[in-house]
Amino acid sequence: MVDPLCKEAARKWIKQSLHDKDMAIKNCSIGGYDVAAFLAHQSVEKLFKGLLLLDGKKIPRTHHIDQLARELEIPKEIMPDVYQLAPDYQISRYPDIADNIPFEQYDDQILQIKLSSLEKIFYLLKDRYSGYVQ
Repeated sequence: MVDPLCKEAARKWIKQSLHDKDMAIKNCSIGGYDVAAFLAHQSVEKLFKGLLLLDGKKIPRTHHIDQLARELEIPKEIMPDVYQLAPDYQISRYPDIADNIPFEQYDDQILQIKLSSLEKIFYLLKDRYSGYVQ
């Protein structure tokens, strides 16, 4: 059984992850592709951290969603989608990471791929989180 405090903390993480997912989609619709990429990463990170709490595990201090996915033992079929979003935590924000201007690295075509990965992750994990958010 999940500790009530962990359950409530998990609910907050998951609820915020769903909001970030919605904001990623909305930013894409206005051409904020770099912001959308960052928010897509953030939404998955927060979902994974909420799921870790539901599993009775501590949240590691990391932004590496591939590491979080392995900790959660995410099905292998989801991992390519996780890897699709993993670099965007930094690349979407810092010009010195890829030696390019972040907002110039993203366009609608790239974001449609990333949003597809985002939607797939949430869809395939829905059974693990849907009972914890209203």
